[in-house]
Amino acid sequence: MAAKFIAVLSLAVAASAIPLVPVAKYAYAEAEAPAHYEFQYSVHDEHTGDIKQQQEARAGDDVHGSYSLVQPDGVHRIVEYTSDKEHGFNAIVRYEGHPIPQPAPAKIAYAAPAKIAYATPAKITYAAPAKIAYSAPISYAAPVAKVAYAPVAKFVAVLALAVAASALPVVPVGKIAYAEAPAQYDFQYSVHDGQSGDVKQQQENRAGDAVHGSYSLVQPDGVHRIVEYTADKEHGFIANVRYEGHPIQAPAPAKIAYAAPVAKVAYAAPVAYAAPVAKVAYSAPLTHVSYSSPSISYQH
Repeated sequence: MAAKFIAVLSLAVAASAIPLVPVAKYAYAEAEAPAHYEFQYSVHDEHTGDIKQQQEARAGDDVHGSYSLVQPDGVHRIVEYTSDKEHGFNAIVRYEGHPIPQPAPAKIAYAAPAKIAYATPAKITYAAPAKIAYSAPISYAAPVAKVAYAPVAKFVAVLALAVAASALPVVPVGKIAYAEAPAQYDFQYSVHDGQSGDVKQQQENRAGDAVHGSYSLVQPDGVHRIVEYTADKEHGFIANVRYEGHPIQAPAPAKIAYAAPVAKVAYAAPVAYAAPVAKVAYSAPLTHVSYSSPSISYQH
């Protein structure tokens, strides 16, 4: 057991003597440029009454812009706003124009309910009871006659109701038809973010079935792609694509330096063990024990 403990202690001492080699870490720092962008768009659809526009620009922490729209009552609402690190968000709202009175809802004319004429119930005549003459002087009361209803009266009443129902006028339900004006709108926007490289813009306008517009963007390789397109009912969609500039070669990736491999662990020489203890030799057991008989002498 002592030999094992000495061997483990020797290994621990040898391992503690190995120098620690730190692993190198590489931190890639990206330049943080202030945010910078600008965009705008507008919509003008007389058919649905959707008329609005917005524009906004940002340089670092300073943002300023405006938007406007035509409310359902016809009033033009205009909002101008700014935002910065010192004053926060501030907006100025103003209104132009006067509310347009909404047309009164059309009154729905309901047909007066038709009067139902009921047939006069037929008169029922009862036969007079016959007088019974008894020879005896005892007189009995006349029996009560049973009423018999003619089924003709029910048929006449049902027929009168059917005639009255067929005389009711049918009032058609009025349908409201909206005039379909040709679609018309115009919008545009642009983004220019030098930090992320997001540079793009688009503009488009439509008048009825004729649409024309364009968009452009800077590709990851630095080439400027420009697309101009048109669409109409006769020729369909047609696009013209062109490129400006030359591809920019991306920088070669930096080589990563790896730390030297850890030195091999040197193990101490095995511990020498002491020679085994010699066995104890025991003497051979005694063979026979001889006892001499005592000599007794008697004297007289």
